[in-house]
Amino acid sequence: MKSIDHIGSAFLRRILLRMKQLGVNQTELAKRMHVSRPYITKVLRQDVNFSFRTAAKLANALKMDFIPDLRDREAGDAEKLPGQLVTAAYPADAPKNLLF
Repeated sequence: MKSIDHIGSAFLRRILLRMKQLGVNQTELAKRMHVSRPYITKVLRQDVNFSFRTAAKLANALKMDFIPDLRDREAGDAEKLPGQLVTAAYPADAPKNLLF
């Protein structure tokens, strides 16, 4: 599996877990994001590429923060990649204009 596929799979596992925790189905998620249900199905099946903006909308709809992160592999982070999701989050009082 390519590293980018592994990262996408880890991201989607977090989305699906959060949907389950909140009791949110695909129809409700689509409503929260103001997109169609078929689009949500494509996203969850990895049948469509989506932007950071869409990832942020997904996170927001599920009461999560989306924080893209780049790390220097030469600094010893190679073992943590691919597929490890960022666990750091902005504080609740962080300026919202910093988020996508």
